[in-house]
Amino acid sequence: MALTTTFQTNPVKTIIINQTVSTSAAGVGDNNVAGGPAFILSVNVNNANGGSATYTKLYNLSSAVAGTNTADVILHARPNGNHTYTFHPPLEFSVGISMVTTTTPGQAGTTAPGTPPAVTLILSETAS
Repeated sequence: MALTTTFQTNPVKTIIINQTVSTSAAGVGDNNVAGGPAFILSVNVNNANGGSATYTKLYNLSSAVAGTNTADVILHARPNGNHTYTFHPPLEFSVGISMVTTTTPGQAGTTAPGTPPAVTLILSETAS
């Protein structure tokens, strides 16, 4: 798995989550990527190398399975596209942040993309 986490301390504690390659089985993604509660400020879904649309599902859970758990947010990325979503006010995830990317829209979709997008989350531990 190519998941990296970078912590910044000034001016607020910011966490940058980079998921560049997902080795997850269909329906299962990366669990509790922030290590606990956090606020999502921004999400970038880089599907530039993907030949099909993708749907990145974010869960306010410490672990999640697509098609079983209900996603709090579903972000669409068109084929060969790069999308940045900014949230103001930030989205609060009070338990943790788990994410799964599929090629099927909606809550029931579980098919993993052949070429998964790179996903970058910009988080804060405090509302700013």
